[in-house]
This record gives sequence, structure tokens and C-alpha cells, in this order.
Amino acid sequence: MASSSSTVARSRASHALHPDDAMALRAAALSAWARRNARMIIAISVVAIVVVGGLLVWKATQARRNAAAAEALLALRANPAIATAAGAAQLDNFIKNHDGTVEADEARLMRAETQLNAGNPRPAIASLNELANSRSPLAAQAAMMLGSAHAQMGDRNAAIKAYELAADKGELRYQKFEALGQAALQYELAGNYKGAAEAYRKVLAETEPLSQQAAVVEMRITEALARAGTAPR
Repeated sequence: MASSSSTVARSRASHALHPDDAMALRAAALSAWARRNARMIIAISVVAIVVVGGLLVWKATQARRNAAAAEALLALRANPAIATAAGAAQLDNFIKNHDGTVEADEARLMRAETQLNAGNPRPAIASLNELANSRSPLAAQAAMMLGSAHAQMGDRNAAIKAYELAADKGELRYQKFEALGQAALQYELAGNYKGAAEAYRKVLAETEPLSQQAAVVEMRITEALARAGTAPR
């Protein structure tokens, strides 16, 4: 006589759906749900099409804008009179027309460099400060130039802050090395040898261990500490 458990098992097996039948039932249920929610599905589809289409248009517009800015910047760089007053006006006009592009930031650096080379750092500081504190890929370069501008003005504390900002913004080792080295030099010129030693320690962290460059930096640390009257650590 068959056991009750085997009878239940046969009963369940006899009532189990064939995989094809189960798939057909799921498809029918999905179709019924789609009919009930047709308006919602259409609305979501339209929104998705609008969003994707808008994104594609925006990308195409940005690509055209960036290409136009790059072409215009090349023309400016080729202009031998770019360092003159007329050239400065052209740079200002370029920045206005292409603001928001990397090329506009490059033009800001060109204009500031012209002002610094002419011994006129004051007008360069405001635009450089804004660019140095932005998320532009040229922020580290702007901070370095800002440090030079403050150094020209004789404001060593501001120059140190700008160079330290350049070190923070710089993504490459050589950028950090150069920025921290300039900060250390400004500390020394200001007579703050303890600050110079700390800056040189940061420089040392950006050098290859046991290299000739590292040996030179270590020597600068020792010299700065000796001038500060502090024993090397």
C-alpha cells in the first residue's frame, strides 16, 4: 500500500505546471498589467525619449562650442600683438564669448601672464584667485601664477597660501614639488625658517627616496632648521 507522503508527491507532480505553460501565464499577466497601465508606460517612455534626446543635443552643442573655442584660441596664440593693450581686449572678448570652457580659462592665464610680465600684478590677482579656487583643470596653474603675483606685490603670506593651494590642486608629483618648493622659498624670504623646514619636508615627500633630489631637499631642511635654531628631527 502506497504511503500518504508518496500520494501527496504524485498529486503535486500531477498539478505542477509545464515550464511553457508557466511562461505563457507570466506573459499573459504582464500583458494584462501593461494594458491597465498603458498611459503610465507611454508617459514614462516619452519622458525617457525627451531626456535622452536632450542629453544628446546638449553633448553635440558642447562639442561644437568647445571646438569653436579651441580654434579661436589657436588664432589668439598666433597673434604677435596679444601682449599689447589691443591683445588684452581681444582676450577679454574671448573670455566673455567662451566663458565656461577650458579655453576661456587658458585665456585668463594668458592675460594674467601678460600683466605679470609687464610688472602689473594687481589686476591679475582677482581673476587668478577665482580660477585657482575653482574646479577647472587649470586651477593648479592659476594658483602658481597667483603665488607669483602676490610675491611681486611683496605679500609673502598670500604668496605662501597660493603656492600651498597649488600643491593641493596639483594632481601630478612635479606640480606639488614645484609649488611646495616655492612656498618654502617664500617662508625663507619672510624669515620663517621653521615654516620653510616644514614646507621642505612636504617637498621631500614628493621626491624619490635616496635620490640626488631627495638629498638636496634634506640638506635644505637641515639648513632651515639651523637658521631657526632648531635641531634637525
